Amino acid sequence: MGRIRILLIATAAGLLLFQTGAAMAQSGGIEVVSSSVTSEFPSGIRFLLEARSEIDIEEIAVRFRIGEQTRGEYNYLEFEQAGQVVDSELFFRTSTGAKYIPPGTIIRFNFEITDVDGNQLDTEQEEFIYEDVRFQWNEISDGAVTVAYHGPVLRRAEAILDAIIETNGIMGPILGADLEEPIRVTVYNNVPEMLDALPPGSTTIRRELVTEGQAFVNVGTLLVLGSGNQARGTAAHEVTHILTHRAGDSVFRNVPQWLDEGLSEYGNLEPGISYDIALQYALANDRLLPITSMPALPGNPEDVIIFYGQARSVVQFMVSEYGTDTMGELMATMKSGTNVDDAILEVYGVSRVELENLWRDTLGAPEFVPPNLDGLLPTPIPAPVIELFTIDSLRETGAAATPEAVEEPTPTAEPEPTSILAQQATSEAVAKAPDEPEDPAQAGQPAGGACGVPMDGGSTELFTLGGLLGLIGLRVRKKRYSP
Repeated sequence: MGRIRILLIATAAGLLLFQTGAAMAQSGGIEVVSSSVTSEFPSGIRFLLEARSEIDIEEIAVRFRIGEQTRGEYNYLEFEQAGQVVDSELFFRTSTGAKYIPPGTIIRFNFEITDVDGNQLDTEQEEFIYEDVRFQWNEISDGAVTVAYHGPVLRRAEAILDAIIETNGIMGPILGADLEEPIRVTVYNNVPEMLDALPPGSTTIRRELVTEGQAFVNVGTLLVLGSGNQARGTAAHEVTHILTHRAGDSVFRNVPQWLDEGLSEYGNLEPGISYDIALQYALANDRLLPITSMPALPGNPEDVIIFYGQARSVVQFMVSEYGTDTMGELMATMKSGTNVDDAILEVYGVSRVELENLWRDTLGAPEFVPPNLDGLLPTPIPAPVIELFTIDSLRETGAAATPEAVEEPTPTAEPEPTSILAQQATSEAVAKAPDEPEDPAQAGQPAGGACGVPMDGGSTELFTLGGLLGLIGLRVRKKRYSP
């Protein structure tokens, strides 16, 4: 047995030497002397590599993948060769909306070096954390979740980590989401720190709202404002977006927004009462939205908060009525590429509209009847009669009228004040929609959702005391749905 073991070791050693020699021969003697990757957030990432080769180097490239993205980046380094030594460098800019990378994101990379004879050396893959270099970061971890923080806020970071772990334990099984892939969280201590870390966005939104959290689902990264009154709830809401993306988004289509936001609010460990009030307001005033037929958030701020209230209530109904396993089956069906209509019909046995009406029935709300688009016919418009253009016809149209003949415009009426809901709905709901890019180049930034409150609000609740008092007189229906 001892001889057999020695023989096996010798054989393995010989095989290793053979493979090493073959690799050296294939690379043509190319050798990496040193390499480094440095964060210069928010400007970009700097790659440096020094190599040695007896044969002239033709190109040096770096291949890297950002977070959980399936598509990687491939970029060439600029280099100078002095004899057998080559110094190369690449600065990958991340300061634009299209190339923005959130701080804390894991970047996996390796270098490829090719000489003029076609020999190539591929380095081993390494990991790099793209940190915000303004601060010295500490980290705490639990399983696949890591929270980075700076300053004397360890207890705050621990509370956020505990909230994410608790949410993963609840929502992971419901959604059937992968909990093994890393999730990185960066905690900022105040609003100015957070603002400088966010992607380029609308200056109006930045001036009026405080972003309390943002999830970048394609890379598995979260940014959380640790000083927020409901940092635990924010972290729970945002991490559910990542889990929903992993469980239900496919290469063909994403989970519809009403279901995505409804699930995130269902996973919120510290939900406020704002959405419940908005839902009761919509019920009392016949303002319910055709929630499952809406492809995106509505444009009216008052409707936005109603949208979130309905979305959460619909998800609560789906889970309580059909069970948690059914929601996971729905996610898996959509993950396979099935559209939401076919997936709901396959899993729940009813159409999307029928599902919504079953939920409406629990609230005592009127049934939603989709418009019959097939029965709508276009209105015929008569073709204009083209006549010869003359001076007389110009006078008849009044185009040549003298200034004295022009009537002064009628003064416009003063705009009506918006309702209480519209005035207050610039918090959890409005800010959860990604910032609207100021230029088309920002459309490619990583997908994310944000939660915020008015700058002078100081609370994550959407309604002030005055708003609540204004809703006391609403006619509340007798039949209510209790989640």
